[in-house]
Amino acid sequence: MSNLKIYIISFLIVSNISLSFGIVWVEHLTRSQFRDLQLYSEEKSDLKNEWRKSRIDEGRYASLIRIEQKAQTLLNMSLPKKKVLININD
Repeated sequence: MSNLKIYIISFLIVSNISLSFGIVWVEHLTRSQFRDLQLYSEEKSDLKNEWRKSRIDEGRYASLIRIEQKAQTLLNMSLPKKKVLININD
């Protein structure tokens, strides 16, 4: 065989091996990124659930009726009966 054929065959073998390693590397990157995507999707879902729960808690704790009831029971506060206007003359 001539030297040219040997060079071509060796070049094809080296390029085939390097292409195979490249394909394996790309598949590895794809799988690792997909795994990260799955983790981020689960984290997003958990955060959405937590946000939904906090919105419900906020609505429950921020209602005016509940605040008035807590003020009456825990702090012994009451609503004023009538308005009294006191004038102070100088």
